[in-house]
Amino acid sequence: MIGEQVKILGGNKELYNRIDNNMKNGVFDHFFIREHCAIFSWRETFVSKHFPDNSWFTVDFDDEDEFEAEDGSQEFAATIPFQITRHFDRVMALASANVHAELTWLKQQVYFEKNELLSEEAEWKYKWEAAMTMKKTNGDGLQSLEWESSSMEMEFSDVAHMFAVMYQTGPKKLEEMALKAVLLRHISSGSTSFLPLDYLPKGINKKAGTGMYNIEGAAPNNISDEGKEVFERMREAFNKKSS
Repeated sequence: MIGEQVKILGGNKELYNRIDNNMKNGVFDHFFIREHCAIFSWRETFVSKHFPDNSWFTVDFDDEDEFEAEDGSQEFAATIPFQITRHFDRVMALASANVHAELTWLKQQVYFEKNELLSEEAEWKYKWEAAMTMKKTNGDGLQSLEWESSSMEMEFSDVAHMFAVMYQTGPKKLEEMALKAVLLRHISSGSTSFLPLDYLPKGINKKAGTGMYNIEGAAPNNISDEGKEVFERMREAFNKKSS
């Protein structure tokens, strides 16, 4: 199971370990957004395959009707993103568990803990369709998106990197591609440390930690016109927040 995920990342086990650790701790990574989203998507498919409808349940202990079934999609959204990021080791163990033939019914009654807040955070950081849905829901979608990102402790640069990937139409700046290559090489070396990288200039080290974009800078050139419009509107929303 881990091997299949590593294949998605070109066989880079160290990068997989980094992504898995980020997901367990709710860390957003500016430079490996596509890779995180690819692993998240694979894990969603894995759960749907090994735990189809009615083979698992959850309980909402804050609800008076705690044992009453919810709408399936709502139940999935409040539970599975939390499980496949924070507790995917358990999910894999349950999926691969061998049980006696007389006890196979146990695998049709699997309990998954629900955490709506951490599930929402996981989708927000590792499933960019969630951000697109938020943007398109209503007229103040970007204001809602800015509020959501604040509640997830994400800065303007984090959201800007997300949209730079979503609306990408051409290659990224050479500086960003080079920095990602340096970070990937550092991760692939098996080093347990991440930042700062002592051999990089201070300014590059800062970008490695906080991202390529800041609220005063221009929108990247390699995104669509719609992306540039979204970038500017997000800048406006974040500026209103800080004023």
